Amino acid sequence: MRHIRLLIIPLVMLFVLACGLSNGIQQIQQAATQLPGLLTSAPTELGAVETAVASLQPTNNCPGTPAAGGLGLGLDNARSVLQMTGQFTFTDSAMNGQPVSTATLASAASGTFSAISNGFSAVFMGDPCNLSEIKATIPRTDQQTTVDQGIAVTTILFSGVLPPEVTLGFITWLSQNYANVAVGSQQQTTFGKIQFTLQRDQTNMMLDVLPAK
Repeated sequence: MRHIRLLIIPLVMLFVLACGLSNGIQQIQQAATQLPGLLTSAPTELGAVETAVASLQPTNNCPGTPAAGGLGLGLDNARSVLQMTGQFTFTDSAMNGQPVSTATLASAASGTFSAISNGFSAVFMGDPCNLSEIKATIPRTDQQTTVDQGIAVTTILFSGVLPPEVTLGFITWLSQNYANVAVGSQQQTTFGKIQFTLQRDQTNMMLDVLPAK
């Protein structure tokens, strides 16, 4: 899990910027208690991160209450937070008449994640204020590096998108199940009103995020 530790500062920033400074630090401390393997370095990083992000306020142009339907997740705030980490770049397009924004690894992150940088993507579909679906594709082979890097990148990405009450459960589920999904099989779970399906084919892991049925 050393690749996860290499990105402890971006992960801490995600918690802080997405949740607000004081609440974000509280979320990190809770995560450090529940997931010591993931956030071992967090306590030593908090002081520097608090100083760096205390004056930053991510923008949010969406209404306080999302429209009915969808995931209840907005991309506007999440996108600004993720771009602040320097790990992801976004491109906008349309598919079947609905907005689509695709996140890929930025050049600065490609060296750290060389095993999965060619082929990683996360597609955010639907109303940017209330996404309808998220589909992530992560290269996967039998090499342990693709497991470690896949967990790290997916953790960073979804920590910037999911609400705090879902994030910790999702990270725990992902770290426990990612390596165990065999080719042609899947794992599925639900946290709150969001359903997560993790599948594997010969070359990729696919994470599909939909409203729970």
